[in-house]
Amino acid sequence: MAKQVEYFFDFVSAFSYVGHKAVKQMIARTGADLIVRPMFLGGVMAATGNRPPGMVAAKGAYMNKDLARICKRHGITMHMNPHFPMNTRGLTRAAIGLADDPETQARFIDAAFNICWNDPRGIDPNDPEALGAALTEAGFDAAQIMALATADENKAALRANTDEAVERGAFGAPTFFVDGEMFFGHDRLDYVEEALKA
Repeated sequence: MAKQVEYFFDFVSAFSYVGHKAVKQMIARTGADLIVRPMFLGGVMAATGNRPPGMVAAKGAYMNKDLARICKRHGITMHMNPHFPMNTRGLTRAAIGLADDPETQARFIDAAFNICWNDPRGIDPNDPEALGAALTEAGFDAAQIMALATADENKAALRANTDEAVERGAFGAPTFFVDGEMFFGHDRLDYVEEALKA
């Protein structure tokens, strides 16, 4: 199977966190290539008129229970970040900046999601000192990551990814594409898998 899954996400999204864990499980089963496309979720929502679940009282109350069920099903641990909604644009830009080294990029994406959603210390990714310490603990050169996070070319690439996601119909995260067909949400990965096998 030589098919690809394009994966648009933002570290600020709790559902991208669980989706990231789940899509890796699916990729292991299918052998498909995962093409990561970090985007700015706030920009996508502004462009499409969407609202985060936490901004709608009933959705926010439901979301916490739903996330607990999802984590149990997929064997995922999660700690709600007290700084949510966090500014994660620096992390998404850094992930883009590591694209020339896919192995390091994959490790960084794992680490960034864990920093945002699986660290009981509740790290603010917009706090350079706290983030730098967490990145160092995860085995990264914090100064290099910070430089990637502020590089103009990575800012431009993040805008381009975000614009492309909107143009292709995305309205939230995570969003997946197989052969141009869009699938929204971690809970549509069974359909993604069917598309890969078709």
